[in-house]
Amino acid sequence: MKSIIALLCAILLVSCIQQNKKKSNKHIENMKHNNKQIVLDFFINAIGKADSTYASKALTNDYIQHNPSVKSGKAGFLEMISFLKQLPKPDNPTKPFMRAISEDNYVVLHFEVEFAGQKKTVLDLYRLDNGLIAEHWDAIKDSSPSTTNGNPEVEGPNMIENKELTNKNKSIVENYVNKVLVTRNFEQMPNYLNSNLIQHNPEIDNGLVSLKSFYKDVSIEKVHRIIGEGNFVVTQSKGKKEGKEWVFYDVYRLDKGKITEHWSVGQLIPENMAHANGMI
Repeated sequence: MKSIIALLCAILLVSCIQQNKKKSNKHIENMKHNNKQIVLDFFINAIGKADSTYASKALTNDYIQHNPSVKSGKAGFLEMISFLKQLPKPDNPTKPFMRAISEDNYVVLHFEVEFAGQKKTVLDLYRLDNGLIAEHWDAIKDSSPSTTNGNPEVEGPNMIENKELTNKNKSIVENYVNKVLVTRNFEQMPNYLNSNLIQHNPEIDNGLVSLKSFYKDVSIEKVHRIIGEGNFVVTQSKGKKEGKEWVFYDVYRLDKGKITEHWSVGQLIPENMAHANGMI
């Protein structure tokens, strides 16, 4: 648990730096009084500044936690905040690249952060209720030192465009994951994916051939949530890798009716958790 909490501390410390650099992610910083901004403010204040008073006001009374290392409920989160205050602050934390996607009461944050010399790739999913944080899921992994495709694991386009196409793009992704990945009908990939797919999963090369090979050893059993905003769509899924249960988050960028770019974060679901909520 300490390693996860220490990571959260590092994440939010660099987020505080990000707050002071107005030129970074202007499309995020300029969004006011909405769920995306609420989550970013929570991200900076509740954990980055270890402000337990802020956290207590920002969470619902029945807050649900899915991170396997943190206890559920408001009390569990405040216990984590208390631990954060005791941790040493890292020197010269780097500002993370961040991608923020929101739809209705869901907000996704996708970013990479360095802690104790190790880069971590993170995807956070928040559910809000009347302006308060009501539920949290995530997946965290060690960032890969190199990638098969030569692309960065997290960086790339992050500007939200074509919001009028949100529902259409969500439908394309929903059909892709259910009709191709879940059913393992990989020959249908060209119907949904650009043949020159830009790949960011470090285990997969660009294009479709390597993607097909990857999913022969990885199964997507159920898609639990699909969140879309304009040209970006995120799926939360459960499946198996090497015979063990995993949670998978996939981020898709669409252009002209096809999936053009793909990022992903997966995490092994542990047998023992700090709560009974599950990871998904």
